[in-house]
Amino acid sequence: MKQKEKIIAFVLFLVIVSTTVYAQGPGFDDDVVDEVPIDGGVGALLIGGIAYGVKKLKDRKSD
Repeated sequence: MKQKEKIIAFVLFLVIVSTTVYAQGPGFDDDVVDEVPIDGGVGALLIGGIAYGVKKLKDRKSD
């Protein structure tokens, strides 16, 4: 097979396979809370980012 024919066959395969793939449903019932609390993890990431930035600044000044 030529390169162009391989590409056409691959694209055709993807089109055929993609028609059989279904997405996830609309979600939970109304009585289930599907919200994610974002308070402790964001604080930890913020503190870690600040500490990393301070370390990098100190390393840059010492060079």
